[in-house]
Parts: sequence; C-alpha cells; structure tokens
Amino acid sequence: MGTRWLLYDAGCSVCAALAREVEALSGGRLRVRSLREPEVQALLDRARPGWRWEPMLVEMEGERVRVFAGLAMRWRLVQVLGPVRALRVAQAVARMGGPVLGVDWGRRRLLRQSLALAGLALLRRIPGGTHAPRTAGSAPPRLGPGEGELWEGFVLLPEGAPLPSFVTCAPAPILCQSADPEKDLWGETLEAPDEGPLRAAPGLPVPMLEGWPLRQTTVIRFQQDGRLFAALLEFGEEETIVRLWASPVYPQPFPVWPVYLPDRPGMPIPPEKVFFTPRPGVLRPTLMGVEVLWIQEGILYTLSIQRGDREVAAGLIQALRMRLP
Repeated sequence: MGTRWLLYDAGCSVCAALAREVEALSGGRLRVRSLREPEVQALLDRARPGWRWEPMLVEMEGERVRVFAGLAMRWRLVQVLGPVRALRVAQAVARMGGPVLGVDWGRRRLLRQSLALAGLALLRRIPGGTHAPRTAGSAPPRLGPGEGELWEGFVLLPEGAPLPSFVTCAPAPILCQSADPEKDLWGETLEAPDEGPLRAAPGLPVPMLEGWPLRQTTVIRFQQDGRLFAALLEFGEEETIVRLWASPVYPQPFPVWPVYLPDRPGMPIPPEKVFFTPRPGVLRPTLMGVEVLWIQEGILYTLSIQRGDREVAAGLIQALRMRLP
C-alpha cells in the first residue's frame, strides 16, 4: 500500500488540531501534512499544476501520484476510511465547532468542513443510514450481547461496530457546494460575536455559560423552510475555549463509539456515563480536552472543553443557565 497525505492549512490552529485528531482516527490510513511545506508545494506543482489553496488528499505509490480535491476528495475519504471511521471523523468535526455538513472555503474552515462532508457521503452509503424512524409506541430496539447498549437517547457501541440499522439518520444542510443541487438540502449560516443570531432560533433552549465571555454565536438553518439545524456558542479566552452545540436535528438514538488518543494507540477508550449533566449523558476524551453530551427535551447538547478534564466539565455544567431566545 502506498502513502496518503491529507493536506491542510497549518496556519489555522483549529484546522491543525483537527488534522492531528483525524490522523489518529484513521488508524494509520492517513498522514497529515501542511500546505505550507515547501516539499508539499513542490509535489503539487508537479502532480497538479495550477493547484488551489484547498484541502487535498494525495496518494503516492511508487512514481504514481494522485491528487483528490473537492467532492472527489470527500468521496475518496469515505472509501479510504470506511464507514465507521468516516462517521467518527464527522463527529470530530462537530466537536471542533464546525457545522456538521457545511462547506465554507474560508481559511478557518478549510479542513474541518470539507472533512465533514465525508459524513454526508457516508450516510448515503451505509445500509440503514436512511432508515425510517420507528413509529410512536413501537417497541424499542434490542441489542444482543456485544452489540452495544441503549442509554438515555444514545446507543453506546463497541469498537468496530457498524451503525445499527435502527438508527434514524438526520438530514443536514449543505452551505456551499453540492453533489446534486436539485435534490440536496441547502442551508444558511448566521454568525456574530454576540447573541444576535439566536433570534433566528426562536424556541430553542440554549444554555449560556455564566462568567465566561461569549466569543461567537452561529446558527444554521435549512433554507427551504427556515427549520433550525443547530446553534453553536463559543465561550472563553485564547487559552481555554468552551463550545456548546445545541441541535434538534441529529441521528436517533445518537451513536457513540470508543475513541483513541495518540498516546494510547490501539487502546479504545469507551465513553463514561455521567450524571452531573441536566440529564444523564456521556463523557469522552478528545485530542484537546473532553466533551460531554446529553439529550434534554429532544435537543442534543455537546459541551466541548479545550484543556479541561472531567472535574472542569462538571464545574462548567453547574455554571450553565438555560435561556430561551
């Protein structure tokens, strides 16, 4: 097997952190390299004259070099990573604060939103990925020994488990490029350094973090009917960043797999059940800290803490105050 490089913008700290996490999640199938490296630029000059500053996947086998970009790169990532790893990549993108399936070629989103579209391609390819929701009152799904566990709106899956057929995958808006403009769902993003965008999300309970400065608010909604997809709030200073993701649209039950960290290769870390959240939820480590997930009144909340641990997460949960915009 040859060598694969995932190229990203090392001048963007969020992109760099995500690239390192993707490298760990890939199980050795990908290596990340910066577009700013002279060696990388020289290779692109030879293999793809006139290349643009965008995420790319480079595959090298002997003298043969192939370069994938745009939609071709996203489809190729799904093929390379496989369904389980590709879905984990999409979840990692969400943890870093990017719209789960949006595309915006702005520098700060150069890598994270392109990778997220691999999740869109994935859901169209996984058997059961578009499974119809269970009817009201129907019996809950049953998982056999070693198949996982249903827990407070989540399905906790063992390492390597496929996405269960009973998971109802959620639609997601595309914000820029689309494989099929006639059929795909389009969306729009509203951003501001204050609470202003939340006016576009009436009725969504959004926790605010008392005592922490609000850095950015993002609201994503479907263009067709104005339906809300998600809201993201970012708090903190440069050293410590806390992101709160609230979405009424998500796969149900929400799948959670064990995670890997670079210092523990080959040792999957299962999610921890926690009870300090408003509703029982799960906690798992990330490359830069920890994240806590819980489901409350039909909303999936994800609290991602940079440079934090379990105790910090529990303290931050106590500082959350629910507000209706």
